[in-house]
Order: sequence, then C-alpha cells, then structure tokens
Amino acid sequence: MNRDRNAFTLIELLVVIAIIAILAGLVLPTMGRARDRAHAVVCQSNVKQLMLGWILYHEDNDGVLAPAAAGADAGRHPFNPGWVSGDIGYRPAGYAHLSDQTNTLPLLSPGPGKIGPYVGAAGVFRCPGDRSTTTFNSSRGPRRVRSYAMNFWVGVSQSADPLHITTFRKITDYRALSPSDGWVLIDQHPWSIDDGAFEIFWHASEEGAHWSDFPGSFHGHRASVGFADGHVESKKWQEPVTWSPQLDFIKRPIRLTRVPGSRDFRWLHDRTTAFGEHGPRPALPGGG
Repeated sequence: MNRDRNAFTLIELLVVIAIIAILAGLVLPTMGRARDRAHAVVCQSNVKQLMLGWILYHEDNDGVLAPAAAGADAGRHPFNPGWVSGDIGYRPAGYAHLSDQTNTLPLLSPGPGKIGPYVGAAGVFRCPGDRSTTTFNSSRGPRRVRSYAMNFWVGVSQSADPLHITTFRKITDYRALSPSDGWVLIDQHPWSIDDGAFEIFWHASEEGAHWSDFPGSFHGHRASVGFADGHVESKKWQEPVTWSPQLDFIKRPIRLTRVPGSRDFRWLHDRTTAFGEHGPRPALPGGG
C-alpha cells in the first residue's frame, strides 16, 4: 500500500511533462540566440584575421592587392590565380571541383595574390554557422571548407571599365571610395558560393537592383563584412529574399534575382565601388 501511495499518478506525470515542455519552449530559443551570437563573434574574428592577411599581403607587395578571382589583374601579377584557389560550388555528382569543397590546401597555398600564408589556419576560412556539406542541404558528408568571398571589384579583370568604374588594383585606388566604406570580404550564402569572388552588378539603379551572388545570413540573418581599412561589421539583412533566395533545380540561387528597391542590395552596392575618374559611362545614342 505504501508503494502505491508514493507512486506518481498519470495526471502528475502529465503535469511534469507539460512543465518540462513549457520550460524547453522558453529556454531553447534563448539558447539558439546565444549560439547565434557566439557564432557571430567567432565569424567576425575570422574575417578580421583574413582582413589582416589581406593588409599584410599588400604591405609586402608595394600596395598591390590580392585579387578576388582567378585571372584577375593584380598589377605586376597579371595572371594571378586569386586570393584563394579552388571552386567549392555545388555541382552535379562527379564534377571535377567536388574535391575543392573539403580540401584546405587551396586556402593556404603560397603564391602571388594568396593571403593564406599570412593567415596560417584553414579553419579561419569557414564561418562556424555555416553547416553546408558536400551532400548539400544534408547533415551527412564533411563540411565545406570556405564561407567567405571577396568583392569582385578588388583586383578586377581587365575586361572591366576602369575609366568609368573604380577598380581596386592597389590600395591607393581607394580614393573615390574610402577604405572605411569599401567592403572587401563577406559571408556568402552556401548555395551561392563557388569561386573566391562575390559579384554584384555595378552601377545598378533602384529599379535595376538584382542579386547575382547572395550574401550569407548565418547569425540571425546577419553577415560579417570586412572593409579595406581592416574593420569588420556584422550586417543584419532586412528582407527575406536576401537570406532565403529562390533556388533552381540544382539548389543554386536563381541568378539575376530582381529586387527593386531592396535596402539590403543598396547597402552592399553603395559600398562595393564608385565611379571612375571619368564619371558615369555616357548614355548610348538613342538612350540605350
């Protein structure tokens, strides 16, 4: 009889379970926000270290900047392979670049334009909030090694229009756009990242705004953004299309996603580059 009196009744067990569920519902969101904040701090530290490597590189190379992409013109290194090697974009099975997704050697390899030797640690190239794997949108498979990309207009290729659009081949090119206003490195969306460059069409009107590459939003819809003077900002994106782009059939964001009037696009666009010494390109005859 004592054993029966000391046992929990079904109602008591249900009450305890309900209390635990309520507490979990209160605690788990708080823990998630704390985790996001911790990841954001580490991510900002990563970008800070990468920016330091970028600065040390140009200080050792007469002001010539490590370029964003393969084939970029970096002044005295006209065939520079870019600040990192490798293409970690998602591709169909068997695609040749698949090994780049988990290979840290392209991140740290020495050579013209490379900042890896100044950084020295492969883990710095991946945001802790980036959980993308080689089997995309799945927890299986090893995680990809890089989360960051560089502003395409840094060490941009000679196919650009330097007279009408500023191209940052040397640190002294930061005149029309101050180093404290010009972004260099950014988190990139895991379904958008591929080579080392982040492309944003410039100059785009309010009506012509569109994403070619998408920024990351790993920490409560935030991205870490490194600027040419070395400082790093945690930018909170305002619009759902920025952090949750539409995808095509191989799970890549649909390129040229139109976002007229986007505050997020405009914020990044206006910190990407500036008009060159000849100002805006003249309109074509007939208004084209």
